[in-house]
Amino acid sequence: MVNAPLESANSLKSSTPSSRKHQVKNSADRIVRGSVLVRNEFHLFGTVATWLMLITGVGLAQSADVTSNDPSPSNLSVPLEQNPEPLGQGIPIEAPIEYLPSKPAAPSETGITVSMLDGKSQLKIFGSLSALTVFSTDRPFAPGLPLFLLPSSPFGLNTNTFDIHARQSNIGATFIAPQIDGFTPSATFLSFIANDTLTGDSYGLLPFNAFGELKSEDWRFAAGLQSDVFNPRKPSVVSLAAMFTTGNTGSFRTQARVERLVKPSESSEYGLQLAISDPIQSVFGSRDLRIQEDNGWPNIEGRVNMGLGETEILTGGRKARAFELGSSAFVGQIRTTRSILAPQDPQNPVRSVVDCWGFGIDTAINLTSSIGVQGELFAGAGLGEYNGGIGQTFDSVTQQAIRSSGGWGEVFVYLTPKLHVHTGYGIDSPLQRTDDTFALTGNQTFFTNVVWNWSKNIQISNQIDYRKTNYRNPLLDATGCIFYSEFQWRF
Repeated sequence: MVNAPLESANSLKSSTPSSRKHQVKNSADRIVRGSVLVRNEFHLFGTVATWLMLITGVGLAQSADVTSNDPSPSNLSVPLEQNPEPLGQGIPIEAPIEYLPSKPAAPSETGITVSMLDGKSQLKIFGSLSALTVFSTDRPFAPGLPLFLLPSSPFGLNTNTFDIHARQSNIGATFIAPQIDGFTPSATFLSFIANDTLTGDSYGLLPFNAFGELKSEDWRFAAGLQSDVFNPRKPSVVSLAAMFTTGNTGSFRTQARVERLVKPSESSEYGLQLAISDPIQSVFGSRDLRIQEDNGWPNIEGRVNMGLGETEILTGGRKARAFELGSSAFVGQIRTTRSILAPQDPQNPVRSVVDCWGFGIDTAINLTSSIGVQGELFAGAGLGEYNGGIGQTFDSVTQQAIRSSGGWGEVFVYLTPKLHVHTGYGIDSPLQRTDDTFALTGNQTFFTNVVWNWSKNIQISNQIDYRKTNYRNPLLDATGCIFYSEFQWRF
């Protein structure tokens, strides 16, 4: 998944110990109502979740990733078109903006709306300007958008860093056409002024969403660059890196998907999503010494989700149900080929095929109108392209998929409609076997942030992380604190 410093670390897998030393360089009542609904509805959900697990198992036997942060209508937690905002995320396109910078600005009444084609179509233009400062007591990767800490200096040297950048600034547009036989056609584009990957410490144009869709009250068909179906929930953090490689799996990639919504009553909803997707994600860089590509067939992703309790408007203008639960899975393959630039090593095969799979569970619970929890868990193999396994898909020496498990959890409190606090923890823990040589063996993050929505357009956020990244010998483990401060103006 990641390049440069991580590749430098990964290249140690097949090098000698002596050379490794030179290569040292993330309301009680509402719960009661929800619990009653859980007892009545959980059997159905469990049956469908089991079906998803079978997809993963069958795919592996034959072969040998909604509530997301992006503001597009592709992201749903339970509903499709009229999706309630789950804990400040997955905001519908028409809703007010009340979320952290890692959730890009969405069009709203404050954006620019242009009527087109005799007033029957609309073009909405939106965006934000961001100024983010990041101070770290130990050198992170990537600069300004930390994923993990690089190894500590073997000479005891200070590796503290300071970055200030505007790469989280973004601009987007949504085109909405007239209805056709009950379906509304639309197209969405969103990009950041980062380089072509999040790990590049420079400016450019980084597309995050670029897709077209047809949707009705019950169905949605979409194709293009979207967030993953697998484990789409994201923590409320300041950085656009969103705790990737430290417990948060799921990314962005080109895909085609179909979604179905079933709504038996106002107090319950069920959703099913199926997608075929590109095995290679879109927001992180490629590898240096080995080429990773698809093996001639797409990944298959699926997710079922349910929401219990009526949709309510909570503190801060958020729309959500008392209880949300999702279960997702994916299966696929990655083909890895040794680059002609890599050292010729007879022990390192020119080509190998890696089987990849993952299973995840995510949930969100609103305890009161101001207090709630959310999180997700994952387990799988070859998860590098889904930001799992600390970005590592396979061991470059054994050519085996790296198995990993982990997750993240968050507690949030809205002190006032404009002031809210989020505290959480994430961990990614790859399974270590005796013959493994991959470099990064663990990654943990504790975070706390305070967000002040000064107005509908201006948001000020401050966050502190305590991070620990573990490495295989002879690389040294790293621990440190990272401080973030962001000013964001949305339009």
